[in-house]
Amino acid sequence: MNLSSPAAWTHVVYVGIFWLVAISSPLHAQNWSIRLGTNVSTYQFTNSVGGSLESLRPSSGRHLEISYQKILLDTSKLLLKTNRSAVYFTNHSTQAKLISMLRVGVQLSADQFNTSGNVNSSQIAYQTDFFGVGLHGGMQIPFSKKTSLEVQGKLQGQLLIDGVQTIDTQFLDLQNDSQFNGLQTLAGYVVQLNHRINSYAGILLGFQSMKSIGVSAVNNTTLAFQPNTFFVGIRLFTN
Repeated sequence: MNLSSPAAWTHVVYVGIFWLVAISSPLHAQNWSIRLGTNVSTYQFTNSVGGSLESLRPSSGRHLEISYQKILLDTSKLLLKTNRSAVYFTNHSTQAKLISMLRVGVQLSADQFNTSGNVNSSQIAYQTDFFGVGLHGGMQIPFSKKTSLEVQGKLQGQLLIDGVQTIDTQFLDLQNDSQFNGLQTLAGYVVQLNHRINSYAGILLGFQSMKSIGVSAVNNTTLAFQPNTFFVGIRLFTN
């Protein structure tokens, strides 16, 4: 499969969601989240001798994400089941409690990574729109029955949908720039506060920090994206 196209990455996520749902046992629970926020992005251009372009300033851009998440063990259902797994975890409550904190999932996102500054007396700005597909996993630590802190590790593939570089009054299409138009891989972490409103829905507030990994040089220069994201969202519980 050619993973250089958004359609191929979307197919990978749909297959992943299918198998996550298909292998769900009655002891597993799932939820969906929708996040809206702002990316504050830094572009790190580095040449072959380690010199970097310091004059570009971080700029803000839109963040939108839809994610599916599996809770590995729903302890609230243990007492209602009599199968082997339920009996085991009922007799090993400490293990059950730790596993019930674990989460894994997949996500789709639409992000803007923007920056601007002055280089050699010229005003330069980058405005980009990316489509992303990725995986996440982590732990949710309860503070109370309804409130919890969630920490995730995250891996994301990003593909440029549209992008423009502005130099004074000139406009350059970044879809023709090999530093932008290939697959961008980012890794990082998410910290968010969750509050459950009722059995069907909750709200969340959080911070995400990502950075490009596995960057290849183009014309002896590498480009790494480093977006920091502040977001709010809603979470829907399906069972």
